[in-house]
Amino acid sequence: MTGRRLVATLAGVATTVLAAAGGAYGGDTADDAPTGPLAAEMAAALERQPGGVQVSDNAMAWGDGAVIVVWPSPGEDAAPAGLGEGVRPEAVEALGLVAEAQPRGDVAARGSASTCPSGYYCFYTASNFDGARYQFSSTCSAYASSYGFDNTASSWVNRHSSRNIHAYDSVGGSRLWTMVPGASDTYVGASADNRMGYWTCTSA
Repeated sequence: MTGRRLVATLAGVATTVLAAAGGAYGGDTADDAPTGPLAAEMAAALERQPGGVQVSDNAMAWGDGAVIVVWPSPGEDAAPAGLGEGVRPEAVEALGLVAEAQPRGDVAARGSASTCPSGYYCFYTASNFDGARYQFSSTCSAYASSYGFDNTASSWVNRHSSRNIHAYDSVGGSRLWTMVPGASDTYVGASADNRMGYWTCTSA
């Protein structure tokens, strides 16, 4: 086998292995200019955290759906349940988020702890689960500024069964609250409101 044929064969094998493993979505929508009524918010999010995929008019996802941000529609106070309006089927299917896009009878339309999906923990930028919703399933620690909600978290839900989430004002700073599995808080309190800049996790 010539060197050129060997390289071509190995490249084909690598492509097949990656496809079978369900690697990160690399479709045409990854890092493309967002569209829809919240395009400006999404473009700003991509500048802070490249690699996001628009999955609806309201939502973007990173890391094969491990991180999802859902913004309220213009004129609304709270992010919609699920992925909101104008779902992009190709991106949703590629990221395995079909269930997220389907309406569920046990989920309120918006402004409810039930809008945080099972397996995720969620931060909300207003009290009573209003505002934008930032969902995380596998992230153990991060800076809120990386996703554009530094010093804006006001309520939270933890539906991750095996992690306690600890919120801080900064790395090494004051602990503001702890989110245990199955718990939620409609308002973090005046002393902690709009102060979270960093969080980490421990096993529950």
